[in-house]
Amino acid sequence: MARVLDPQALEDYRTIVREQIDFLETELIPMLRPDADLGKMPAFGFLPNSETARSNYEGFHTTTWDNLQVLREALYGMIKTLNDSAELSDEAESENVTDMGEYADLDGGTTGSGDNYVV
Repeated sequence: MARVLDPQALEDYRTIVREQIDFLETELIPMLRPDADLGKMPAFGFLPNSETARSNYEGFHTTTWDNLQVLREALYGMIKTLNDSAELSDEAESENVTDMGEYADLDGGTTGSGDNYVV
């Protein structure tokens, strides 16, 4: 069974991935920048566990930032893969059309008609 690539489904998926990238870059990442609300460490004071809280917050912030950057890279990689797939599909379809035209030329244009069999 031949696989068929649906260009509309590919574009729909690409749109979803782009929306995720936009959300990540315009909503989430800016909130964690140093000048944003979540980019500033809360004042933990001088309570007995404040150093632990400070350390946990720094670890959480760093891990969250790193994970968002990894996610961002993965989403851009998905866009590249989707673009490459669409391009390869277009090339393959073009070659198929060319090949079918060549076959039709070789047998006098009767390829696929079903009435050119010799018994």
